[in-house]
Amino acid sequence: MTFDPFATYSEQPLWRAEMTLPEVPPAEVEPREDVMVVGSGFSGLHTALHLARGGRKVVVLDAEEIGHGCSTRNGGQVSSEIKPDLEGLTARHGATKALAILRTGIEAHRHLRQFVAEEGIACNYSVCGHFVGAHREDRLKGLEAFGALQRKIGTEAEMVPADRVRDYIASPQFCGGLHLPDWASVHPGRLLAELVRLCLAEGVRFVPRCRASAIEDQGDHMSLMAGTRRVRADHLVMGTDGYTDSASRWMRRRIVSLASVVMATETMDKSLVSQLYPRASMVYDTRLNVTYHRPSPDGDRVVMGTVVPVDTNNLRACLPRARDNMLRVFPQLAEVPLAHVWSGWVGATFSHLPHVGVKGRMGYAIGYNGTGVAMTSYLGRALARKMLGQPGGETGVDGVELETRPFFHGQTWYRRPVLALHDIKDRMPSRGATIG
Repeated sequence: MTFDPFATYSEQPLWRAEMTLPEVPPAEVEPREDVMVVGSGFSGLHTALHLARGGRKVVVLDAEEIGHGCSTRNGGQVSSEIKPDLEGLTARHGATKALAILRTGIEAHRHLRQFVAEEGIACNYSVCGHFVGAHREDRLKGLEAFGALQRKIGTEAEMVPADRVRDYIASPQFCGGLHLPDWASVHPGRLLAELVRLCLAEGVRFVPRCRASAIEDQGDHMSLMAGTRRVRADHLVMGTDGYTDSASRWMRRRIVSLASVVMATETMDKSLVSQLYPRASMVYDTRLNVTYHRPSPDGDRVVMGTVVPVDTNNLRACLPRARDNMLRVFPQLAEVPLAHVWSGWVGATFSHLPHVGVKGRMGYAIGYNGTGVAMTSYLGRALARKMLGQPGGETGVDGVELETRPFFHGQTWYRRPVLALHDIKDRMPSRGATIG
């Protein structure tokens, strides 16, 4: 019989299969509300938690189940990365602001680490280190530059020669790389469940499967539809990131949704997984169409995300290419079936930076460009403090315009040609480095 790696997989994310949400009391949206949070992922939950602790009455809406979006669909990587480089940021914002923006990533990771410890969050937080492998020799220069930048802003980084790659990953595809020992990982589903627990303890109400639409700022209140009910709210928070839709036309013009596919193998002998990942590190390559992966938090699976063209209505169609990317990394997995395969939308911005702010009566913490696990915790707290008028809500990304582009209204036609162009660039001589 021919081996079929896709014979029995589930499209439920592994993180959701392994998490246990606390019991959430049924609730309804009232015609008048204090603060409505749209989106029950990390951004919405962190903001809701701190608003509730500041005395506000908060209700969290989600068009799907609690935490349906990217908060339970990412790889669980925790970094202090900010996407743009120092040169580009300096040209646009000046040297002082550029460094403040880049150091926001360090502040975000420091905040998440402290939050997890102080709140007793059981989410498998682990300082496992991240390894970025050069998939071509000419990518090493870009990694050296990225490592130098990390050291400049206060993050430890060391180059890894080709003969030491196997200290981090048992893969034939890398010819050297960069190790960031202070970067970490979490179990995203368990983190989300813990945030729901904390929010419930502060009296936050949850109304899942209730889509927000027709959001408008009326000056003295926010107006929106919550399902079929017209609601008047004193304030509203947008925490939708890559799942931002036309509910807020202003926000939809500013968030670009990007997709990747994540695969988790069947359970394996832990010793075999440990052989593949000797230090249990998170791993990336230097492709624009990046592949990112890790051992599962329980150490018994390989979990790998990869950027390929995705039709969310026909996930199976992209699986052969996604599986080929997995075997490019680990030919050893040729006879290992997949247990979970899922996709998710990441929110990107035209500045390639995360954004936090208040526009009239609408607050937003949004646009994480694939590095949101730590940043959501930091910007969620910052947004709550801004809305509460409390000190300590300042961040390095304050004042950076949340831009749009002419004629952009959330279209998605561009995705396939952009990925095709990235495939070409990934085979061309060095363009620097990207790490997911």
